[in-house]
Amino acid sequence: MRSPDRLRRNWAQRLLIVMNVWLILSCIGIAWVLELSWQKASSVTRVQLATSLTPPAPEEGGARVVNLLLVGSDSSLGLGTDDPVQNGRKSERNGDVIIIAHLDERDGTAALLSFPRDLWVTIADTEREAKINSAFATGGPAGLIDTLEQNFDIPINYYVNVDFAGFEGLVDAVGSVDVYFAEPARDWNPQTRATQTGFEMLTPGCQTLDPQMALSYVRSRYYQTMINGRWVTDPRGDLGRIRRQQEFLQRLASRAIDLGARNPFVLSDLIDATLDHVSIDQQLTPQLLLDLGRTYGSFEPGSLDTYTFPTQSGMVGAASAELPLEEQAEPVLALFRGASSTDPSTIAVEVVSARDQVEAADDLVLGLEREGFTVDQDTANDLDGGITVFHGPDGASAAAVLAGALKDQLGYVVPARPLPAEALRPLAGRSVRVSIGAIETFIPEFPLSDGGTVDEGATSPTVVTPEVEGTGPDAGCS
Repeated sequence: MRSPDRLRRNWAQRLLIVMNVWLILSCIGIAWVLELSWQKASSVTRVQLATSLTPPAPEEGGARVVNLLLVGSDSSLGLGTDDPVQNGRKSERNGDVIIIAHLDERDGTAALLSFPRDLWVTIADTEREAKINSAFATGGPAGLIDTLEQNFDIPINYYVNVDFAGFEGLVDAVGSVDVYFAEPARDWNPQTRATQTGFEMLTPGCQTLDPQMALSYVRSRYYQTMINGRWVTDPRGDLGRIRRQQEFLQRLASRAIDLGARNPFVLSDLIDATLDHVSIDQQLTPQLLLDLGRTYGSFEPGSLDTYTFPTQSGMVGAASAELPLEEQAEPVLALFRGASSTDPSTIAVEVVSARDQVEAADDLVLGLEREGFTVDQDTANDLDGGITVFHGPDGASAAAVLAGALKDQLGYVVPARPLPAEALRPLAGRSVRVSIGAIETFIPEFPLSDGGTVDEGATSPTVVTPEVEGTGPDAGCS
């Protein structure tokens, strides 16, 4: 008989195989239901998308590379008439959350790419430019799939959608979710002087969110926090909302894991909470989901890579929008087009050296280019001594690959660190920076900032980044 810890680990792996949490729960739930009860599964809505979806390569199990489009739609159908989300709504159906989940069985990696709903794109099969969520509103799933493929050349193999009521149902199934607030927070649009979602949390600390409050929190686009007695709007806008959604979903997963490890009926409750509010394409079979679940049975949740499509906030006419930074996006797009996570084409490298270390930097750049990396080179003042690989919030795995290549070239382990928050030039996606100060001939052990370490393996070091206080699924809440 398996121990509770074993049950907990398997449930966690299933939850995090494909994330967005409530969407993949729905997928796996459907697979289990089809295996156990065909009558119950008949309520699942199927969408015919064969003409828009790209058939995956006919690989055998263990060698599949698939992309699943996961959409959280903002339809309020299924919510009670007294639900705050209904205020001012007419059951619109836009793409509120747009994520591509990428599973590569060749190396057992999993990654997510989130698209801001205000991303400015050309709508498929038209000459009209608009925000990407309108592709779903006007053209449905097929319109969104075609728009993603035509703008970014990413093949979409499968499709899953869950609406507001499905999300609330999942939170209700686990009872509630605890979230830590460092300061009072609220949703407030300063232009209309009104709240859009009704979210308000005036007491800081660890707070318990019920289903309605959780939905209003993750939907908040005009998020404000109380700092030094003043309400300050999150300048990241929709990008900040994506980060909050990711953190909340981690907490939701943690809550479901805890309950699932102790209560065998929780899985059934989670399935029932979403079946009436999920739709999938005709090609997404229960057998495929079960096969992927088996393939990723040993997948470590911390190995899930998450990316946000890089953008720059701007104006198109009188409308605000997120303008795509296509050059910065290319390394991540290469990964989602099918390149291996260790392929140099999926990593953008910038080598920055002290002015008296240009010759050493030239040698390093030549070595990286021979390995297939595309490298930009620059100089800067006030660089710390030695060689360090820096990465942004989504670039830890890319930094580990580059650190491995540098180890082969230099003969010693190169540290990989998160880029300091005060850095003038941020790093997005799989972009990494190599800083070269005073060169040292040997670095036996180079600790990361904040107590992290580099684990030297057989071929490349693994970056181990310490959890920052106030982040992660359990930060601030016991």
